[in-house]
Amino acid sequence: MAIRRFAVIIAALVSLLSVPMGAAVAESGGVVEYRAQPAGWGGFENAYFVSYRTEGPTGAATTATGAVFVPPGTAPDGGWPVVAWAHGTSGLGPTCGVTPSAAAGDGWIVERLLSAGYAVATPDYLGLGPGAETTHPYLQSRTEATATIDLVRAAVRSDDSLSSSWAVAGVSQGGHAALNAGHLASSYAPELDFRGTVAMAPASNFETVFALAGPHVPSVDLLNALTPNLAALLGGLQLADPDFPVRDYLTPSGQRLVADLATKCVGAWGDSADGASIGSILARPLGDPPFASRLSRYMAVPTAGYDRPIFVAHGVPDTTVPIPLTLALLAQFDAAGTRYEFRSYDSDHQKITADSLPDAITFLHKVLPAR
Repeated sequence: MAIRRFAVIIAALVSLLSVPMGAAVAESGGVVEYRAQPAGWGGFENAYFVSYRTEGPTGAATTATGAVFVPPGTAPDGGWPVVAWAHGTSGLGPTCGVTPSAAAGDGWIVERLLSAGYAVATPDYLGLGPGAETTHPYLQSRTEATATIDLVRAAVRSDDSLSSSWAVAGVSQGGHAALNAGHLASSYAPELDFRGTVAMAPASNFETVFALAGPHVPSVDLLNALTPNLAALLGGLQLADPDFPVRDYLTPSGQRLVADLATKCVGAWGDSADGASIGSILARPLGDPPFASRLSRYMAVPTAGYDRPIFVAHGVPDTTVPIPLTLALLAQFDAAGTRYEFRSYDSDHQKITADSLPDAITFLHKVLPAR
């Protein structure tokens, strides 16, 4: 009899963690599902799958997914402070995010942040998790930000052990997401206590670079490596601005590449592009004013209006996101009166996270004390 009562209690607790949570589901950050994962999922004892409401590429409501990791032990007074970790480019399809892989690529980062005294919220971003309602709008500033902030909202609403105080950190595409989330956080979710932003090798000013692209761009290996990223970006712009004729800027082979990438994770992008040049996928120059203005609105990193501290890290030898793009961003920050901390490293794009993470955690402990 005691075993039966115990089983009933466990079933009730599981149902409370996994069912929709009332009328609040309809609003941004509303919890669709907050489900404890089996111990050991991704190598962690306290991990949760989260499905929640947020904004879609055109601003309409949609559902996104992510994961939350909580440190072991008793939460400090006020709850565990939260760091939202925004991952780098992983693809466009519903198997490409954090939750389908149990955070395989970023698990060591999660572990470091947990050890530093933080709970960690890791958004899949739109389109990259199970049951995705859209293809991922690659490098769309607004939805990267809202998917990140709304995951933190959903986590804090669901877990009493979490504090409402939080910060955001990310690398590459995730650095882009972190800056956009940091810019929007206080106005979009004033009920949370946002403290600061860490951006490692953030993708920025690519809208200026791609505005130089067109059919005239020759086939050069260094430039060809960017062809799938540009195609992914154009696919995202098509999602976000369906009334604008993005297809008119693409050759037939460019249209096929955009369609092919829509379900692919980043490891398959090179095979899909098959060495194609940027010029071969474009039918018109992307510097055309109507296109350039839409691309900037879609992906530009804000340069003014931040109200919390910013730490930027970048590697000098980085050829994936070249450091001159970040130096240009910092000059734009300076011109706008935006304050920031910056440190450069002798690190390529693959090593910048490991090399800058100790400094990032020092910064986080300053703006968001743990324990």
